[in-house]
Amino acid sequence: MPLPHVFRALLVFLIGLIGLACTPARAELDETYEGLLVPNNFESAIPVTLQLHERSGQLTGTITTGAPFHVTAALSSGVNKYGQCNMRIPLTPSFSLRLYGSCQSALFEGRYTIYTTQSEDKPRGTFRLMRKEVKKEVDDDGLPRRSTNAPPTGSVTDCIKANTRCLLACPQGDYNVEFLCSNRCRRKYQACKAKFSTTPVPKASSGAMLPDSGLAPAR
Repeated sequence: MPLPHVFRALLVFLIGLIGLACTPARAELDETYEGLLVPNNFESAIPVTLQLHERSGQLTGTITTGAPFHVTAALSSGVNKYGQCNMRIPLTPSFSLRLYGSCQSALFEGRYTIYTTQSEDKPRGTFRLMRKEVKKEVDDDGLPRRSTNAPPTGSVTDCIKANTRCLLACPQGDYNVEFLCSNRCRRKYQACKAKFSTTPVPKASSGAMLPDSGLAPAR
């Protein structure tokens, strides 16, 4: 090999090493996601909770689905290639779910396909799963964490938060799908808010003393 070609090959090799050294290492996924599977045929969305664990690009974990399946199943296979995840989950002996799309620590979104042995039809759709924040049970000193500003259980605040999560899970880009999804979120929010009402302030009895008046109650 001529000497200039040797120098050129060496230069290319050194540039490649420098590029690898400057590329930041990608953190492996260890997250819990929540969101909706939105069918392309405008049927009801399927709520899911997905737990993902990554080791050397291989994915394991479980998924819990709402209607119509209502199951918790483990991944049978899964791989993460440069931020693109592809996984398969057997939901029942007759149905299996495939998820594939962009997977980051805060968001996993893409497309899904449901395979069935009972029909050639393969339901398809999109999904948008947001990371679920897991609250720490203990503080940095190992003591039980006390909630200071947590909203009361069963309040309109919980309805607002649930509505926000629902809207964030709606797919983007298709106006019709986005419109139907937002309508579902709004109906759920209205139903949730209707469960709670402002607690009526108890009326003072007729025999109670008037505050700071110095007067006795009327007889």
